[in-house]
Amino acid sequence: MADTIIYIPIVNFRHRLSKEYDLGEGFSLVKFPKTFDVEYRTFAHGYFKRHFGDQFIKEAKEAYCLKYIWPGERFKSIREMIYNVEDPVITFLIALRLLKPCSAGFKMIFHSPSIKQGFPFDFSEYPMIGYLIRAPKEVKRFLEEDIQAAKKIFLKLLKLLKNEFEYRRIFNTLRYFDVGYRRPAVDSRVIYFTIALEVLYKPSRGKITRFMGQRVSAFIGRDKGERERLTEKVHEIMNFKARLTHGDMTYFDISRPERVQLVLEEEEILRKTLQKILTDDDLIETFADLKKREVYFDKLLGQPVFAHQQKRG
Repeated sequence: MADTIIYIPIVNFRHRLSKEYDLGEGFSLVKFPKTFDVEYRTFAHGYFKRHFGDQFIKEAKEAYCLKYIWPGERFKSIREMIYNVEDPVITFLIALRLLKPCSAGFKMIFHSPSIKQGFPFDFSEYPMIGYLIRAPKEVKRFLEEDIQAAKKIFLKLLKLLKNEFEYRRIFNTLRYFDVGYRRPAVDSRVIYFTIALEVLYKPSRGKITRFMGQRVSAFIGRDKGERERLTEKVHEIMNFKARLTHGDMTYFDISRPERVQLVLEEEEILRKTLQKILTDDDLIETFADLKKREVYFDKLLGQPVFAHQQKRG
């Protein structure tokens, strides 16, 4: 039985790449095959062109593709193909965003041989709209060294996905980061990003805001000044999120420039945290287990002192 070869154009992917890149586990990053342009335009006497116009193929032609070789037996249905392919593709997009802000997404899946007789395309749109919160100049181009760094994160996450339940805290964080990142509204972004931060940093006892500020600053702060700024920033983020969820803010308050900047800074805190965790196997095991994580922060910061303990003393 011939392998099924799948191409997923990664649209809105700004880069300075010039060749093909092996990503491992059957995936590679390749240029869009020219033959698909012809197939798209001529399939079923122009079916796609009539229904979707030229925009889809125009975006695809300008894109790199994730190429995936599925060995062995063919997929029995479109649903089965998407189930086996979509999660790894989204994982790759998350790996890119963990390196630097980007607007990459996908809309189409090309496959050969066809799942249905003579039907070589399927649509499984993964929209990227959250990047609109940024100025275009803030969406950076990817270089070859970025692809190698993304590959390491991608392969690490694919390995963890094989035992997703054990690492559910890691994947819950990534899921909320992903959902928040793709939201254009500031309030939605800060709520989802804060949930992601809480999965990683929320203490099992004591004042949430106070101890989260301490943990974030100690974990990613490089010096005393940065740690102080991070502590204050986490307090500001948690207050913003609380006021949102309690309905205390107007739309004008939410959309002010300083609020937008705060959410971008929160995103960067998440990015730095996840970069540090995912490049260290010991930290992955620590943050995947609540008890291990609490022991880790107790050692890093010292045993926390709670109000009732101070009164007894």
